[in-house]
Amino acid sequence: MANDRVTELTLLNWVNTFPLVTKVGSIGDLSDGTVFSKMLGEFKKELIINPVNIWLILSATEDINSDYAVQCLEQNTGPSKWISNKKKLEAVYKSLLRYIGEKCPNLDSVAFESRVDLNAIAGQDDPQETIKLLTIFLMAAVEGPKNRDYINLITTKLSTPAQEEIKKVILHAKSLGPQATKQSGRSTSLKTDPVLALEEKHAALYAEYDNLKKKHADFMTRFERLTISHDDLIQHSNDTDSQLKSLQESKDGDHAIFIKKQMERIQELEEIIASQEQELEADRILKEKQTRELTSLRPLTTCLTQYQDELKELKEENLNLTKKANKVEHYLKKLENHTSLQRENAELREKIDLLEENQKDYDKVFEENSRYRKTATEYSSRFQEQELHIVEISSQKNALKQEVQLLNYKILELNERQQHDEKFINDLQEQLRISSGQLCSDSLTMGKRGMSLEEELEQVEDIPNLASENSRLKAEIKSIQNNTTNSEVAQLNIELAESERARKQLEERYKELFEKHMTEQQQSNALLKISPAEKLVKKTNDLLNKSVANTRKLYLETSQELTATKAKLTQLQSESSARDREAVEKNQAVAALLSNGILTLNDKTSVINDHIKFLEEHALHNQHYENTNETMLRNLTRENILLTTAWYDLTNRIQSNHVVLQRRQDVPKSLLNKQRHIVNPVGRR
Repeated sequence: MANDRVTELTLLNWVNTFPLVTKVGSIGDLSDGTVFSKMLGEFKKELIINPVNIWLILSATEDINSDYAVQCLEQNTGPSKWISNKKKLEAVYKSLLRYIGEKCPNLDSVAFESRVDLNAIAGQDDPQETIKLLTIFLMAAVEGPKNRDYINLITTKLSTPAQEEIKKVILHAKSLGPQATKQSGRSTSLKTDPVLALEEKHAALYAEYDNLKKKHADFMTRFERLTISHDDLIQHSNDTDSQLKSLQESKDGDHAIFIKKQMERIQELEEIIASQEQELEADRILKEKQTRELTSLRPLTTCLTQYQDELKELKEENLNLTKKANKVEHYLKKLENHTSLQRENAELREKIDLLEENQKDYDKVFEENSRYRKTATEYSSRFQEQELHIVEISSQKNALKQEVQLLNYKILELNERQQHDEKFINDLQEQLRISSGQLCSDSLTMGKRGMSLEEELEQVEDIPNLASENSRLKAEIKSIQNNTTNSEVAQLNIELAESERARKQLEERYKELFEKHMTEQQQSNALLKISPAEKLVKKTNDLLNKSVANTRKLYLETSQELTATKAKLTQLQSESSARDREAVEKNQAVAALLSNGILTLNDKTSVINDHIKFLEEHALHNQHYENTNETMLRNLTRENILLTTAWYDLTNRIQSNHVVLQRRQDVPKSLLNKQRHIVNPVGRR
């Protein structure tokens, strides 16, 4: 706000340097346009009395240029003061623009960039718009043909601060010039790249040319419309003038109200006509300016066409160079791909050799694992058979226990019978002793006893033959004692000793079988405990199978890649036959790359060797477990063989003992029949 006030006071001081009737004290004194008209020249006042308007004719004596001085200004006769002020200002502004267009062509941009709102000056005394108008007057005075006189007035009649402020106003107004100067300044800064500078200049000129064409077309259309409306308004004003004359000449009553309305309407129409005339003047000035610009742009268009041709040639050269550069890059890439493919081919061949060797090792390991699996399945089947055999042996052992108990029971019965037979023999011996001395008494006693002896002798002999019968009986008793007692007792003792020996052997065998059964159970538990190791073996076998499958997949993939690389190699060899010379120059780089590839291959081979060692250790571990399993199976088979032989021995002995016992059961139960069966050979069949 302070800067606007300083510029306002400075410009008012500058206005007061003109030969005015009264000095200007504020911006409001400039709103009626008289001061601006006096600045253009000193006026001679001539009045033209008209029933519609009162015109003030002013003739210029000394001004900026008397040819452009305003010659008539409208007096304020209506109620609206600002309309008359606006008309005065429009007339002054038109003459100022015409003066600038003809005498100061370099100020056209300033006049058109800083458009002045005359309505704001006439109606509201706007200081901003008044400053704009004063600035245009200042630039017209400084840049006009009599600029030296006005510069001398500024330097002599104004103080130094006012001169500095006017300088600032002039510089600010010049900065509002066209942007073409700025673009030209920018183009000069881009001298390093002439092609880009030409393109930028061409684009700026072409854009400015388009804008000017559009503005020219707009102004022409507006001008045509304004001319049509102007003609219509003139015709309408003529019609109204004729109507007024007819109404004035008529004698029918008082038409003052109608005349007043018509006057107001005529004033409005005149305002419209004045505004349109102002626009027409501005359009005319703009047209002239555009014609001048077109004349100035025509040589530029010729230069532009030349530059366009040069630009096309440069673009074609650039395209050719880019194509060549692309070809060079393409050939370089092909060469690099060729060398990389050769290197990869060598690496793949080495990998294939390594993989073939690994495949052979893996096949061997796989065969060994298959054999181990077969042996493990056989061992598992044998283990099942051995378990079944152990169950059978345990059942047979229980049966043998029962048979041993029966034999012990029978041995007890035989001992009881032997004791009974011994008692019976002792009784018979006592009876024979008694019967030798007392036959009669014996006969009586025998009769009293119910004749048991005669009944047993089938009552064959009579009582008179008792002596012979006694002798015979004594002989039989002696023979029985000699034969039966000795032979039978010996036989029984032998059988008892054998049965005792068999019982002891059976008990010992039972103990051995029980101990072996316990050891077998312990071994089976140990085998069950070892089963996780078998699971580990299975897991390792699975891992080996997976590794073998992975290696096979890798082998297939590498073989496919090898075929693809071979195809690429043939293709590249056909293409690189013409570029062998360039390949010779780059052998050193290839050698360095090959050394790096050899190092990477060595690292990979070390990793593969470590993997092979790991697999071999697993295979040895599995062999150790299988060897231990084989030794355990051999021991178990040996023990089973021993158990079967012992079982067969026991069955044979038991069968022999059973036969002996059956034969002993065939012996008659009564003592006499048994004795007869032994004495009489007839009884033995």
